[in-house]
Amino acid sequence: MGRRHAALALLVAGASALAPPPRLRRLRRAPRAAPVARRASGGDDDAAADERPGWLAAITGDEELAEDLRVYGKTLAVCLLIRFLIVEPRFIPSLSMYPGLDVGDQLAVEKVTKLARPRDAPYRRNEVVVFNPPQSFKDIVNSRARNEALIKRVVAVAGDTVEVRGGKLYVNGRAQDEAFINEQPAYALDRMVVPAGHVFVLGDNRNQSLDGHVWGFLPTKNVIGRAVFKYWPPGRVGPVPFPEGSYA
Repeated sequence: MGRRHAALALLVAGASALAPPPRLRRLRRAPRAAPVARRASGGDDDAAADERPGWLAAITGDEELAEDLRVYGKTLAVCLLIRFLIVEPRFIPSLSMYPGLDVGDQLAVEKVTKLARPRDAPYRRNEVVVFNPPQSFKDIVNSRARNEALIKRVVAVAGDTVEVRGGKLYVNGRAQDEAFINEQPAYALDRMVVPAGHVFVLGDNRNQSLDGHVWGFLPTKNVIGRAVFKYWPPGRVGPVPFPEGSYA
């Protein structure tokens, strides 16, 4: 799952719209002041002022321009705070989560949940998460994509047993009714117990997804956040599918 710079630009543009439009003017080199006699007590300060670059003197001497720059600086700081601590944009590059998520869908990924929930249970069954690939995934994939973030659905959490047989996913011995997946899995997976500090994730397009049934458990520390909302394309805007399955 790659990053889309256009989405981040859209986020920054939206936040900057909260501020009044600036009236930026071309910076001109400030004219040099006529030589004046320096006072003995303020000689160092005056010398420093004389050595300021012309552009800096123009900014500090223009209160309107300086205020515009302060507004943009605060807006940028808020955008970066939101981007790194609260929510970030991502896009879908493959069909591994089809049909709920299609190629080109752009998502908002929230990061607050993992901080607000108990450390030993930061994620729940059926949530869609974006994460940095674990080492077991990297050992399988020998390409540049091995470091790109992935997106899958949590189907089992720490302490759960999970297995796949007869085209069905079983969690804690109970067959799951997953009407939202693209097709029944055509593979088998022996019964396993999800260890502490991990979750087990699968793609909704079960037979076209390089997921936990291939590389194993996902450490929760690798999770970036939950995919919660699709904001592009317009025809697919809405919450990320979170169907009520029969997860035990």
